[in-house]
Amino acid sequence: MSGRPDLVLAALHWIEYLGLLGGVGSMVVRRLARNRPPIRWVEPPMHIFLGAAFVGGLAVVSVEAFQAGNVPGWERLVRVAAEGLAFVFCLRGITFVAPAAFLAIVLLPLGGHAAAVEPPAGAELADVLHVASACIWAGGILTLATLQPPGGWRGAEARGLLDRFGGIALIAFAMTALTGVLRATEQIHGLGDLWTTSYGIVLVLKGVGVSIMLLLSLAWRRGLPVARAEAAAGLLVVAATAVLAAYPNQA
Repeated sequence: MSGRPDLVLAALHWIEYLGLLGGVGSMVVRRLARNRPPIRWVEPPMHIFLGAAFVGGLAVVSVEAFQAGNVPGWERLVRVAAEGLAFVFCLRGITFVAPAAFLAIVLLPLGGHAAAVEPPAGAELADVLHVASACIWAGGILTLATLQPPGGWRGAEARGLLDRFGGIALIAFAMTALTGVLRATEQIHGLGDLWTTSYGIVLVLKGVGVSIMLLLSLAWRRGLPVARAEAAAGLLVVAATAVLAAYPNQA
């Protein structure tokens, strides 16, 4: 991967990615809270996350269209439409929020670097799995950080919610890590690229951030008050992901 990232696009991608992560993470956490016995105080701001995804996605395709001087591809337009539908469905209490958000996740790789890989199908599938699993794991962490459990995170219900989330988060993290390595090999052709190219350096920083999040997750589950620290690390990891996405696509 050569060239320099478009920092304006990186900032807009960051907003869109945070929105998708938090939106899907909110769905996962809310669903876990409904398991028996139900935890009734779990009400994450899903509408805010989904609204950010729609605004960020709309801004991304608008800037890309302005820079390229032509109409964005169908996959970008449908992705933003899906994000908008998810936001509207959430506000109106319509039950199709999850399918609309999932459609946006599936379409995201079709307009990114994976589409330039030959053949693109395998790279796009790995990208879809990467984004979906990251939404469950990292998105769930961002969502949990917005909650204020009665009695704090050492309370019985809060600990129960963390235990429920921990089971699926471990699987989602493993999938995120595996597909992340597969994605990296599509753009990095040698170990030297990790420290001799700007893309590789950002990729390394992202990996460091993910490792920090994993360590903080272990500390959090042991009762240490590091929820906000892990969410902050998550914001930086998403920022690195957005910068990687803003590199010029290689045809």
